[in-house]
Amino acid sequence: MKCYTIKQIADMAGITVRTIHHYDYLKLLCPDGKGANGYRIYTSVQLIRLQQILF
Repeated sequence: MKCYTIKQIADMAGITVRTIHHYDYLKLLCPDGKGANGYRIYTSVQLIRLQQILF
């Protein structure tokens, strides 16, 4: 399964990283995990969820 950073999914969806942080705060879109560097990691499951949120 391919993993994406928060910046990558923000660019794909046309929204800001801050918006994704807000969705995480509201528990609408939680990351799949965190990488060794501490960055949030998202998968295709979260991308589908983000698409639903944006609709």
